[in-house]
Amino acid sequence: MLKYNKYIMTLLMVLIMQALVSGCVAKPSEDSNLTEDKTTATTTEATTEATTEATTEVATEATTEATTEATTEATTEATTEALVQKDTDLSKLQNTILDNKESVGIAYIGYVGYEADEEGILNFVKDSQYADKYDFLCGAPLVNVGGAELYAVVIADTKYSVSVYRAEITDNGEYSVNTDNALYNYNGNGVDYFLLRCNESEIHSNVSLSFKKGNDSFSLFPMLSGMDGQLVDGNYYDFSIYSDYVGSGESEDKNVAIAREILLESQDVQYYISMGMSVQYTGQIEEIEGRPCWIFALGTDRDDQFVRERYYGVCDNLIYYYDSLNDKWEVLGKG
Repeated sequence: MLKYNKYIMTLLMVLIMQALVSGCVAKPSEDSNLTEDKTTATTTEATTEATTEATTEVATEATTEATTEATTEATTEATTEALVQKDTDLSKLQNTILDNKESVGIAYIGYVGYEADEEGILNFVKDSQYADKYDFLCGAPLVNVGGAELYAVVIADTKYSVSVYRAEITDNGEYSVNTDNALYNYNGNGVDYFLLRCNESEIHSNVSLSFKKGNDSFSLFPMLSGMDGQLVDGNYYDFSIYSDYVGSGESEDKNVAIAREILLESQDVQYYISMGMSVQYTGQIEEIEGRPCWIFALGTDRDDQFVRERYYGVCDNLIYYYDSLNDKWEVLGKG
């Protein structure tokens, strides 16, 4: 009997424990639709979020890439266009030089004075007529030999090498070139042009340009002629822009003649003329105190060469003289 009771008690304890365990487990909902909706909603939300994020990322990346590509393309195109324009200007000039059976072209840019620094010289070029016609010269390298005149040198036949040396004149009237120290070398690589500041004297050049290609070689000594203020003839093409007021029209020549008459009325100039000197138009127009002035030189003829000693600028009825000591123009007076 005890054994039977003990068996029943054990069976009851087992049943009670199963009931307790069953009560701790969460029962699934009997509504199968609700469970499916929750699962679908959760899945849809996750999918939408992932899709939106991916789409946004792709769209953003595509837009950024397109914008970057467009900007890069536009910048490259603009830069290329600018380079092509400059290269075209240079190429046209080089072809013109070659068409004239020369290997190099030289132009007289103007009188820059003895005290001008590199920045002042480059600004002088930018303010000149050459900036419009040959704009590549505005960024040309500058070779400074010392002096008051500024030239531009363009190598058309790029097979030539070019060296710039200092030069002096001997007692026999011949050039002595210091080939031990080249101030500038061109070997066909890099830019095919440069600016040259030279000539401390108006009687002779202080620089030698030495050209060499194989067994062919020649030298140039850039300077202005005392007779007409233009480049002395040589083995080069002269692409100088001397003046819009020289030889290009009757009214322009007339303006030069009027300016000369005003200058000759000056007592200062009359005094020097009485001493045997004469006046010569340089072919230049320079801006003085905001006015375009015709530039004249006062000098003497020596051995068939006009040696300039003083400079005058004439505009309207004003006459300026060039103070070489202070490198500036001063008002002389009215004619």
